[in-house]
Amino acid sequence: MCSCRNWPAQSLYRRFLKAGVEIYEYLPQILHAKLIVVDNVVYAGSSNLDPRSLRINYEMMIRFERLDVAEEARGIFEEDLKYCRRIELEEWRKSATLWQRLKRRGAYWLLVRIDPNLARRQWRALPD
Repeated sequence: MCSCRNWPAQSLYRRFLKAGVEIYEYLPQILHAKLIVVDNVVYAGSSNLDPRSLRINYEMMIRFERLDVAEEARGIFEEDLKYCRRIELEEWRKSATLWQRLKRRGAYWLLVRIDPNLARRQWRALPD
């Protein structure tokens, strides 16, 4: 199974899977990169949508609006899927012990409740 760095995200898997979202875990390593393709628009980079990433961390996201780039990005995504395992709802439900669920929920709680407050304090402490 994955490292503890994925616990906060994994706490949301059940809800996403029930809503029809397909989830794939990249197996070779933890991958921080993001690739979003919507029609002919591509976003690529490392940015997260949280207070720390938006205000403190140095992260980057690039936007392309070109058909050829979108097609190439879809190809990269399809190639990467070969190194992923798809998470299925029933398998996910059966595999999670009570202890694993508690760890995931605790990690998620820390990420959503504690980390934004720490990020806010760090942001306020930055020199003008």
